[in-house]
Amino acid sequence: MTEDVGSAAVPTAAGRSVEFWGYCMWGLAGLAIAVSELASVFGLAGWPTISNTIGHLETKHSVVRLIVVTVIVLLAYYAVPQLAIPPKTTPQRVAGRTLTVNGRVTKPDSPITLLGAGYLLAAVVTYVFGILFAAADRGMHAQSYLGAYVLYGSIALMWVIVPSILAMFFSRDVPFPTLFRTIGYLERRAHPVAAILLAALVVLLIHLAFYPWPRVQS
Repeated sequence: MTEDVGSAAVPTAAGRSVEFWGYCMWGLAGLAIAVSELASVFGLAGWPTISNTIGHLETKHSVVRLIVVTVIVLLAYYAVPQLAIPPKTTPQRVAGRTLTVNGRVTKPDSPITLLGAGYLLAAVVTYVFGILFAAADRGMHAQSYLGAYVLYGSIALMWVIVPSILAMFFSRDVPFPTLFRTIGYLERRAHPVAAILLAALVVLLIHLAFYPWPRVQS
């Protein structure tokens, strides 16, 4: 199912607003990351966290640290305008770029088609597969990071990479906003919660870039 984004209609998918799906989808992604990070902090489980996984990659390939820092800079570059401007129900020009309703860069003057529940289902199926694969891999190989690569890679693929490609090259918008557009929605409803989430995200990004900060290696 697809829906053409009109100038007056509020974008919806499966009968719910894109704002609702933003909370759901980014909530799932955040859950996968936060649960493993907190379990590691309190010594509850040996599940590979996203920071452990990035740190493992950095020890194998030093260029990964540079890639992580580059991604963080790009995130900041695209995030600041989205947080500074209130979300709208139509595509808009921000800092010289045309953004879809859900905050992704797209072709200028091109009609945008909003994808429906099929993409949501595909993303959730991929998410569940990633969790099951990671759990099975960790159960068979206690020191393996393959499952973590699959889990966090699948989230990056279906939440960020594929949606960005669809919007930029095919004028298709998946039915949930970018992370920062979702935080923008949340800021209008519960500003303190949005501020806390944004601060936590900044800490996580610094942690990934300078892993194992804040722990100091002797």
